[in-house]
Order: sequence, then C-alpha cells, then structure tokens
Amino acid sequence: MDEDAAARAEASLRSIEAGGLPLPAQERLAKLRSAGAGFYTSDLSTQEFLLVRQAGFRPVTQVMGSCFYGMGWQAMPGSGYFSQGYSGFGTPSYGQAFELDVEIEAWREARRLALGRLIEEAKLAGADAVVGLRLTRGGHDWSGGLIEFVAVGTAVRSERYDLGDEPVLSNLSGQDFAKLYLNGYWPVGIVADTTVLYVMTGWQQKQGSYTFSPNQELADYTQGIQHARRLAVDRAARQAHELQATGMVGVTIDLAQREYERKDANDNEFKDMIVTVHALGTAIVELAGNDEEPPIYVGLDMNEGNG
Repeated sequence: MDEDAAARAEASLRSIEAGGLPLPAQERLAKLRSAGAGFYTSDLSTQEFLLVRQAGFRPVTQVMGSCFYGMGWQAMPGSGYFSQGYSGFGTPSYGQAFELDVEIEAWREARRLALGRLIEEAKLAGADAVVGLRLTRGGHDWSGGLIEFVAVGTAVRSERYDLGDEPVLSNLSGQDFAKLYLNGYWPVGIVADTTVLYVMTGWQQKQGSYTFSPNQELADYTQGIQHARRLAVDRAARQAHELQATGMVGVTIDLAQREYERKDANDNEFKDMIVTVHALGTAIVELAGNDEEPPIYVGLDMNEGNG
C-alpha cells in the first residue's frame, strides 16, 4: 500500500471512529449530489414510487448506516457490583424489576451511530427526507457481547419546496409517507428507545412453579413485560415532545426475553427473566391547513383466485 492509500485508509478509520462515513462513501455521495437529477436506486415498490412522485418528491438514492458495537460487562441484581436503582413495581414477595443500564446504553449508542451515518449519507446526497427506513438489529453467536444495527431507506428530495439542509427520517412506507404529506402532515424525525429490564421472581410466583401446582398466571413476568413496554414507549414519546411533535405514527414494539438463573442467600434456585423492548416510531407535525381534498386511491388485487 502506497503512502496516499495508507493516508486515505487512516482518514477513513478516523471518520468511522468519530461516528461518520469512510472517505469513499463521502466522495460517492458528493459526486451524486453534484450531478443533479439522473439515475438513482431505490427500494420503493412501484406503488410507493408513483405515490411519492405524485406528492412532489423525487428519489435520490438508497442510503444506509450500520454499527457493530461491543457490549460491556453487566452486573446483575443480587451481585455485589449491581448498583442501579429499583425500576418501579413489585415487592420482594411478588418480584421486583431493575433496568440493566450497561445493556440499555449499548443498544442506544449502536442505534444512534447507525442512524447518524444514514443521516450523513442523506445530507451528502442532498436529500430532504428518508422514507421507508428499516432498522434491523441482532447479535452474533460467535461473539456474545456484540450487537449490530443496520438502517436502510430511500432518500428523497422535494421538487416544490426548499426544506432546509437537515433531512428528516421516517419509518413509514413510501405510500404512507405520501398519504401523510398529502393530508397535511410532515415527519419531524425518528424517535426510538430501548429498555432492558431484569424481572425477579418473587416468592408468590416461586410457590406456583412446583410440579403439582394448579394452572396460574406468572404475574411477575406479565407485569415485567408491561412495565418494560411502558418505559420504552414513554421515553420515545418524550423524544417526540422534544421535537415539538403533535403525535407519533408507525410505532413498532419489538420484544425479546431470556431466562436468567440465580440463587438466593439460602441457596434456593430461581428463574428470573430479562426483557428487552425496542420502541420505534415517526414523530409528526400538522402543516398549515389546506382546503383541497387529498386524492383517493383504490387498490384492487388482480391476482386470479382471490374473488
């Protein structure tokens, strides 16, 4: 590798470490913007594409942001290292819940970096918005502490208005984005949050887990999932309020849980549950009133055998 190539590789690495894009991606997008209207790529369906165009927006290019993130060590309740406070429901008899701050911050930061890189691509491409944003995440068997976020969407530009230099993100489909705009609303950004809640099994639930116990609800787990969902959604809603939004649409709730075995001071065994909830939605505002009625679209299934 010659000196120029080594210097470019080093500059790209520094940009990634700062939460940005590598140099080749920056150059490609800047070239795309300077070229103006022309060939573009998009993951919009035909229907989405036509409705987005009818609403006055032109696809610019697909944009993406990704992040692989190493999760640090998380102390668990009951250990001498755990110090986070009680999260708000239950008693020792009926179970308690505690948020796992290290895991929560890892998910938040990985998502922030992935979305930040997608926004940077959209900016460099000269986009006004990103529609149809899909945010996927996961872990890897070959590395238990590694998590991943990948954000993908289609950058679009208004052909009617100057909407500023800061593109807005929306997880709405192209169809829903067009319908939202034509009915007098505008997205002001993606809002998202994650909670990881450790739900302890109380004595009441423990008694119900014996072999000859009657059918019964595991109330600690039920209440824990409800509490985790409320925490994630409430924090996402708080972000929407900070954006001065009038509401949230396209809200998705993804939930996962895993068991965690522990013993108490008397060597009694318990199975606790760790609940992870991700909340994601689009914050919107209502635009100035428009007296014109939005167009009505009728979709017909033309496939044979469907009536």
